[in-house]
Amino acid sequence: MSSSFVVHKFGGTSVGNVAAMNAVQTIVANLTSDKIAVVVSAMGGKPKVTDLLISLVELAKTKQTQEIQSIIDSIEKKHAEAVAELLPKAVGDEIMAQIRHDLNTLQELLHAISIMRSYNENVTELVSGHGELWSARIMTQVLNHHLQLSGKKERFAFIDSREVLTVEIDPNHGPVVLYEITAAKLRARMEAMKNATHLCITGFICSTNEGVVTTLKRDGSDFSASIFGRVLKAASITIWTDVSGVYSADPRRVPEAKILPQISYQEAMELAYFGAKVIHPKTMAPAVLESIPIFIRNTFDPEHPGTRIYHRRPPSPTNNAKQIVSGFSTIDDLALFNLEGTGMVGVHGVASRLFNALDRIKVNVVLIAQASSERSICFAIPAKNALDAKEAIEAAFFKELHHGLIDTVTYEAPVSIIAAVGDNMSQTPGVCSRFFGALGRAGINILGISQGSSERNISAVVRFEDSGAALRAVHSSFFLADQTISIGIVDSRSKVGEALQNQIFQQAQWLAKKYKLDLRVRAVAHGPNMKLHSTGFDPASLAEAKVQKFDMDQFLDHVHAGHIPYALIVDLSNGPEMVEHYPSWLASNCFIVSSNLHVASTNLSLRKTMDREAKEREVVLDTEACLGMGVPVLSTIQNLLQTGDSITRIETSWSSVMNSLLLEIQNTKSSVATAIQRVISTQFSALSPNDIIDDLTGVASAKKMVLLARELGLKLNVTDAKLDSPIPIPPTQSEPWTIAQVVSYVGEYESAVASYSHSSRPMRMTTTLNATGQGSISIQVHNIDDPMHPFYNLIGAQCGLAVHTDRHAPYPLFLSGTSFASDTTKGLAASSLFSSVLNIARTLG
Repeated sequence: MSSSFVVHKFGGTSVGNVAAMNAVQTIVANLTSDKIAVVVSAMGGKPKVTDLLISLVELAKTKQTQEIQSIIDSIEKKHAEAVAELLPKAVGDEIMAQIRHDLNTLQELLHAISIMRSYNENVTELVSGHGELWSARIMTQVLNHHLQLSGKKERFAFIDSREVLTVEIDPNHGPVVLYEITAAKLRARMEAMKNATHLCITGFICSTNEGVVTTLKRDGSDFSASIFGRVLKAASITIWTDVSGVYSADPRRVPEAKILPQISYQEAMELAYFGAKVIHPKTMAPAVLESIPIFIRNTFDPEHPGTRIYHRRPPSPTNNAKQIVSGFSTIDDLALFNLEGTGMVGVHGVASRLFNALDRIKVNVVLIAQASSERSICFAIPAKNALDAKEAIEAAFFKELHHGLIDTVTYEAPVSIIAAVGDNMSQTPGVCSRFFGALGRAGINILGISQGSSERNISAVVRFEDSGAALRAVHSSFFLADQTISIGIVDSRSKVGEALQNQIFQQAQWLAKKYKLDLRVRAVAHGPNMKLHSTGFDPASLAEAKVQKFDMDQFLDHVHAGHIPYALIVDLSNGPEMVEHYPSWLASNCFIVSSNLHVASTNLSLRKTMDREAKEREVVLDTEACLGMGVPVLSTIQNLLQTGDSITRIETSWSSVMNSLLLEIQNTKSSVATAIQRVISTQFSALSPNDIIDDLTGVASAKKMVLLARELGLKLNVTDAKLDSPIPIPPTQSEPWTIAQVVSYVGEYESAVASYSHSSRPMRMTTTLNATGQGSISIQVHNIDDPMHPFYNLIGAQCGLAVHTDRHAPYPLFLSGTSFASDTTKGLAASSLFSSVLNIARTLG
């Protein structure tokens, strides 16, 4: 076990109620050190005891007696409830007697204030520090009670820090610790307690050298822990709170924020200065002087290792720009001033006069940037001081303003500072490029820039309304994989949609580890509903997510999150209305993977708009899955064209329902109505009735061939195709088809379909694209009796495609695959869509 003290400080939430105090007792009981100092805050919760105590003083001044009594009663009740549950009655009664005595004393003081109708700061300091006295007394006995029950000899000694922690009040810097006096007093106190090795110390409170009770002000309990860590020459200081460490950014604004396992003292100070809820820089000072590591850990998740704050890490030659930045933080509600003019160039004392003017009105300057030409100085201050600062500056430069040597003093408010923090940033190429590039890609306008010579801070000033998007954008650039894709899935609850989601979930971890590809399904839609997730669904969160009414604009905005590098929408729907949104999706920098065959039936004008948007935005509309073959047809055609080959003709056989129907009739000699009923029920039950009609009439084949034709640059529409199917296109009807209506309609063409059953071999529906000239598409059912024909060995729902080119003559390039239309191939259809997503991902980053 360690021969040095370890200091563990527990904040207000850690001692806020019975459950929290029990958690503290368990944590302390599991410590292996033989010297332990526990520092505690006042009981937290809502409201905090310290806040209640402070409010009493002002209430006394205004003589609000009833309110005072109500607060005192609530304070007593809060502590009494904890004592009753945590301690034996005899011990608890003794503590409550002391608390009631203190409350009575406070009431007498408050009564005096109500008579005088005034008070000073010393009174507030005295009253506000009682919460720590009470919680420390309770916690001391809770810890000792457990030690007694465990049969251990050690006992915690209660230390009232007012009796040992001595400070001197500095009007500018607040309480300054007198370490030698404090150490001597603590040493004497511990010797009087037979060199106690277990201490329970009040945080926050202290006394001056004259014995006047005061406090350590903001973050005083953390400061107390650091002070006692230095005085006790502790091996470590652990701050227990309600978060599991220091985050890379505010998790309320950046859902992807991560716990940092370690940061340097200097990085922690920078993050704290720029608003991160870490630990106050002043708190760390005693620990830094003695090189004592500080740990930030979660009382309510004690197994989490938290964040270690320690001395600066040496730069690693292998560190890159992404690895060097530890975190990001912001300061909001600022005003950015600009002082500019030719009369500033080469003039001595301008900066001195400017900042002296601000000093006279006690305004803190947060950021300063000056052009090397000396023509302008910009600086940021709290927005609440903007008007006073403007008047002070105009008064200081009245002469220059009057003679036009300095332009008018201007400022913009509110603005925010986004700060990137990391040791040795100036020694690592690419940090600024990545930081400012992320802001540029997110469309964030930068108002000012500053980088300190300390090498560990880069700051950008942005408009307040842009601060959230800016913070998420820069954080993503450094903490997310370069190939992070936000995915939205339309028609997610179809069988293919569910299969696709499952495949992405199953492969996500492996893809991230193997290829640093981070696929995040953040939005899913089905019919009138949708579900959204800030960081990305997993199976559990998808099942539990709240269902919302589908809103296209909200869906698109969520998928196209500015802080995630890439956005992609997978359209599994089969309606023309969704295709109408493609231009706006592409214009929003969204990639599209579509299996919606209606994309082929769009007019040429709309298709040109899609292609133009895709080209301008450098995104992709991938329609490979529309062909339903499971092999890369479109990319194969593009490879042929790009290598200089010439395609003269394309033949396909991909009417799965019709080809299966013809095979069924050939094998069973049953009626057409019976055959189609059996084919649908056994193979294509997942297809909609409308999709079945499109397949049987050849319309679906025509749409697919139009996609290939347009890939070749031919200006063909579905209406240009010559359809020669035994089942003609039915008249348009207002209501969707039913399966019964499909069977009945097909049965009407018994003789036409049955005539194909007399062939020695099963007939097939084929589609031919003549790619010469302006091109033409023809669809027909015929007998494939030539053994050399590429479709000769196809059976039923199998698909085939033959590409005739100059270089491949006299034999075509032949591709064959399994149809996606059948019930057994939904996983294959999902795999094809997943492959398209991965193909796009390979082009990114």
